[in-house]
Amino acid sequence: MEEALYLAEQDNRIYVRSTGHVTANSCADLKARVFDRLESQPAIESVYVDLSDCEYMDSTFMGLLVGFNKRFLRFSERPITIIKANETCMKLLRTIGMSRLVEMSDEMPGFPDHMERIGTGRPVDAGFILGAHDDLIELSEENEKRFSALRSVLSQQLDKQEADTDET
Repeated sequence: MEEALYLAEQDNRIYVRSTGHVTANSCADLKARVFDRLESQPAIESVYVDLSDCEYMDSTFMGLLVGFNKRFLRFSERPITIIKANETCMKLLRTIGMSRLVEMSDEMPGFPDHMERIGTGRPVDAGFILGAHDDLIELSEENEKRFSALRSVLSQQLDKQEADTDET
C-alpha cells in the first residue's frame, strides 16, 4: 500500500487519515496545516487520526502526533483521538508512551467523504525531524535513551547548517 496522508476539516473537527508505511517524507505539510488550524478561530473541537490503513509509522510521524496532541491540549480539555490502530501501530504507540496520552478508539466517526491528499511537496529538514523527536523524548527516559543518538546527529547537522549560513 502506498504511503499517503489525507486531511479534511468539517464542523470544526480535523480529520487525518494515514495509509501505508508513513514516514517523515510525508509529514511536513501535515504539520504546517494542522498547527496553523489549531491556532486559528473558530476553535477546533476534535482531532481524529485514522490509522486503520496504516501499516507502519516511523518515529517522526509518531512525534508529530505527540506534537498535535500537545498543541490541541493548549486549546482543549481533551486529547486527540487515534482511531483503529492495528497491532503494529498500537505496539509502537505503547512503546513510546503515547497510548496513555491520547484517546484510543475502535469506533470510526463519520469522516468527510472528500479528504485532500497532502504531504508530497515540502521537503523535511533536520530541524523538523529534531522537533518531532524532542516531543517523543519529553514522554519518557526510555525515549531519551532511544533517540539520544539521533538527537545528537540532527543537532550537529543544524549547527553545521547555521555555520554554513553565517559564512555566506
